Amino acid sequence: MKFLYTLLYGSAILLLSSFETSEACNYAGSNLNYVKARTEEALIKNDINQARFYAYKAIKVIQTSTNRFDNCGCKDAAENIEESLTNLKAATKATSLNGTRILLQEALQQIVDALDAFEQHEMHDTAFSSKDFVLNTEVETKNTSADIESQENELYRRIDISLESYSKSINSVVDSVDCIEARAFANNIFINCEQQLLKSNLSEGKKYYNLRTKQITEKALSRLGNCGVGK
Repeated sequence: MKFLYTLLYGSAILLLSSFETSEACNYAGSNLNYVKARTEEALIKNDINQARFYAYKAIKVIQTSTNRFDNCGCKDAAENIEESLTNLKAATKATSLNGTRILLQEALQQIVDALDAFEQHEMHDTAFSSKDFVLNTEVETKNTSADIESQENELYRRIDISLESYSKSINSVVDSVDCIEARAFANNIFINCEQQLLKSNLSEGKKYYNLRTKQITEKALSRLGNCGVGK
C-alpha cells in the first residue's frame, strides 16, 4: 500500500505558484460537499451524541469556509447555507434523536440546494464571460487581465499534464488490485484532497491540484462501486 502511495504521488510532483482564485465556485462546492457528507453521517447515527458530533463537524466547516462561499458570489447558495447552518445548530440542541434527524434532514436539503445553486451560478457566469458579452475597457486593463489569465491557464495546463500519470496509475489500481483494497486506497486519497481543500491558506495551484486529484479519484471510486463499503 505504501508503494502505491509513493508511485502515485511521486509521479505528480511539480512546482506550484499562487494566483488569484478563478474557480471559486468549484472550491466552495468542494467544501460544501464535505459539509454534506458530515450531515449525512449525522443522519444515519442511532445515538444522539454521535449525531451531534457530526453535526458539529459540519457546522465548523461552514463557519471556516465563509470566504470561499463569498468568493463564489452566489446569493442563492449563501442563503441556503445560512439556513442550513441554523438548522445544524438547532440539531445539536434538540433533545430527542427524532427531532435531531428532522432538523438534519432540513439542513441536508438546504445544502443540496446550495450545491445546485453553485452549479447554476457557475454556468451563468460562464455564459456571460463569452466573447459576445465582453465589455470595452482600457487597453492596459485588457492586457493586464489577459496576462493574468494566460498565467492561470498555463498553471492549470501544467497541473493537468502532471496528473495524467496519476490518472493512469489510479485506473491501473482499479483494474489490477483487489476491489476492497483499491477502494480503501482511493478513498484515502479522496479524503485527503477534501481535507486539503478546507485549508484557507492554499495557493491557487495547490487548490486546483487537489481539486483535480479529487475529481479523478472520484471517477475511480465510481468505477469500483460499493465493494468494501460498510466493512
